Amino acid sequence: MSEPVFSRRVLVGWVGAAIATFAVSLYFMGRGGEPGADAVGPSTYSRSAIGHAGIADTLQRLGVPLVKSRNNSADKLGKDGVLVLAEPRPSAVSEPALRALLDARAMLLVLPKWTGRASEQHPGWLATAEEKPTSEAQWVLNLIVSGGEVVRQREAPVWGTNLLGRKPQLASPVQLMRSVPMRAIVAGPAGILLGELNRNRAIWVLADPDVIANHGIGEGENAALALAIINRLRGRNGTVVFDETIHGYVAQPTNPLALLVQFPFVVATVQVAAALALLLWATMARFGAPQSAPPPLSAGRQGLLQNVAQLIAFAGHQQVMVRRYVQETVRETARQLHAPRGLSGQGLAVWLTRVGEARGVSVDCATIIGEVEQLADRRRGDLTPLVRIARDIHRWRREIVDGRSRHSHGH
Repeated sequence: MSEPVFSRRVLVGWVGAAIATFAVSLYFMGRGGEPGADAVGPSTYSRSAIGHAGIADTLQRLGVPLVKSRNNSADKLGKDGVLVLAEPRPSAVSEPALRALLDARAMLLVLPKWTGRASEQHPGWLATAEEKPTSEAQWVLNLIVSGGEVVRQREAPVWGTNLLGRKPQLASPVQLMRSVPMRAIVAGPAGILLGELNRNRAIWVLADPDVIANHGIGEGENAALALAIINRLRGRNGTVVFDETIHGYVAQPTNPLALLVQFPFVVATVQVAAALALLLWATMARFGAPQSAPPPLSAGRQGLLQNVAQLIAFAGHQQVMVRRYVQETVRETARQLHAPRGLSGQGLAVWLTRVGEARGVSVDCATIIGEVEQLADRRRGDLTPLVRIARDIHRWRREIVDGRSRHSHGH
């Protein structure tokens, strides 16, 4: 039986690694969501306290056309649509990509304020929420206008300017904009909550996202204010497009082959590739030309003798066979020559030597027997002495039995 391709330890290791990889892939696939997306962050997919699912649901129930866009948001606006960039996350989208979105005809830009950690006990909820540094809101504001400052006021603000007629109700701290070159829509002495840039396009900036966030949209007249903002920016039957690429949500490619190299599907791809590699390794028995099959056993006495010789050579018993051959040859020759009974060993060798001298034998029997006794001291790999001893004892037997003259040639 041939040895297995893999040892038991290697096989167990590969099987364990395959099971672990499969379990990890199932875990990530079962988590849902998308890589880089914040499931409890400020997006229209989030129903946490800082999410925007509430404003999206409200608009849909009122019959307002709404799109949660994961790619090419500008192409979905149409003639009268408005693009909502609610709390862009710098780590989710590059600055050039965000600047490209800022070229929309009508746009509501909401500055970021909150971040949170997801709850492990209640999926979709927040375990904790905390304020983001004002530097992130300042970074977003600087993308569209320079010279302004983002501040947070702990005291309840007083709204001296309100062109929409809907009073916001915000919890402390209230995020505002100061010294910013824009027309105030909703503002007070402490700063601007909602402002409009004086450009050829309709661009409004909402400093505090609590007006549209899930935890604040139900407070006071916040829902009415949010709806008034949307309606002032969009035309008749215009579409409201919430861009979600700024929160890490990206549409999956239409080409199914492209999914094979994207996480988490790439885990399954690597697993299948590894399984195929192991299968090829296990079934591949050679490199290059195929190994020739061993020759079949030949029939007849000649083939039998060759097979026996090959078995003896494989076992390494050549010395034992030569010693036994010499002993049997000496015993059979002594019987044919009618050696005296009782002679054996050294005495038989001396008697055969005298007979050989009398008959003119060219080979000394005693010398051959002595060489046989010294075979144990020779290297097993050297077969030359063994062949010579076998030939000498064969020649000695022929000469002493049949005469030297008949067997003096051809040996």
